[in-house]
Amino acid sequence: MNDELLLRITSGRTAPQRALHIPRSAETSAPLDYDSPPSEVRDWLEAKRFNEGTVSALGILTGAQIFSLNKDELRSVCPDEGARVYSQIMVQKALLEDARMESELESVMQKQKKKVEQKLESNPEHPAIL
Repeated sequence: MNDELLLRITSGRTAPQRALHIPRSAETSAPLDYDSPPSEVRDWLEAKRFNEGTVSALGILTGAQIFSLNKDELRSVCPDEGARVYSQIMVQKALLEDARMESELESVMQKQKKKVEQKLESNPEHPAIL
């Protein structure tokens, strides 16, 4: 039955279909955060494949400075790529926020673990149910 269904779906074609390949944008491991010096900002812009004009105009800024720019400011400095730079900055901000939230959660969980361990050490006759 499955073979018949497959045959009907492919309209009787027996040749295997080529897999659809959608290239992903270049992953960058170039760091960018609020404490980044201009050299890291420049590396990040280059890793994102911005043109040389954009890299030279924005590559002199620190991380805090580039994160503080709004879309209109970026468009005025880089008319061709300002909107794209803004979009990439927003993605980077979201990644930084996720990492910050994750580290805060890990910190809270570590504190809770220590509390439970202290209770267990102080009262070993009544183990906590976890």
